[in-house]
Order: sequence, then structure tokens, then C-alpha cells
Amino acid sequence: MKRWIVVPLLLTLLVSGCAMFTSHYDATRHENFTKLKAAHIKLFDSWTIGSDKSWKESEVTQYCEKIDLSFREAFEFAKSKDSKDKTGQTAVKILWEEFSDNCKLSLKRKKLFSKVYVDETRPQIEQNYGYAIAGELDRVKAPE
Repeated sequence: MKRWIVVPLLLTLLVSGCAMFTSHYDATRHENFTKLKAAHIKLFDSWTIGSDKSWKESEVTQYCEKIDLSFREAFEFAKSKDSKDKTGQTAVKILWEEFSDNCKLSLKRKKLFSKVYVDETRPQIEQNYGYAIAGELDRVKAPE
């Protein structure tokens, strides 16, 4: 009689344990994309003409380096999880390059972004993060 109680209990633990491990990693990649998007948009919000900040090379450099590290972490995480398709690391790499290009432009020009530049660039950046997030949700078939 004890065997009939133990077997269903073990099967329940096994199945629920597997779900916890697989969903955690998918949630982490999704979280990485959403945090990186917020950080990238903050770059524009903080250093565009009309914001409350003035352009200071040390602040922009420090911010860009901090977010660069976040991209490195997200890339390494995606690399460790991508088995064959490498779509996760490819998405991180594309977004990382866009962020780096925006930082380089700011540091090269040594002034705030113009509103025109941000109005033209930001929608495309947001769309690219949207694609990465949608791809991650599709990977795990998660509800939106």
C-alpha cells in the first residue's frame, strides 16, 4: 500500500521539478532583454537635449561601461543556453552593437543627443528589442 502513495508522489515531484528548471532559464533571458531595453532607452532619456542632465564625459562613459557589462553578462548567459540555433546570442549581439554605437556617437560628439536624432532612432531601437522579446516568448511558447 505504501508503494502506491510513493510512486505518484515521486512522479509529481519529478515533473514539477523539471518545469521549474526550464522556465527559470527562459525567464532569465526574457528579463535580460527587458532590462537592457530599459537601460538603452534611459541613455536617450538622460542625454538628449531637454533632459535634466548636462553632458559630462565621465558620466556618459561610466553609464555606457556599466550597461556594456550587462550586455556581456546577457551574451554569456545566452551563449550558455543556445544549443544549435544561437538566436539568443545573436539577438543580444545585435542590440549590444546598437547600444555601443549610440554610446560611441555621444562620446565622439561630446554633447547631448538631438531630439531629431532620438525621434528617428528610438522607434527602431524599441522595435528591435520588441523582436528579441517576442522571439524569447515564442521560444518558450509563453503567453503575452
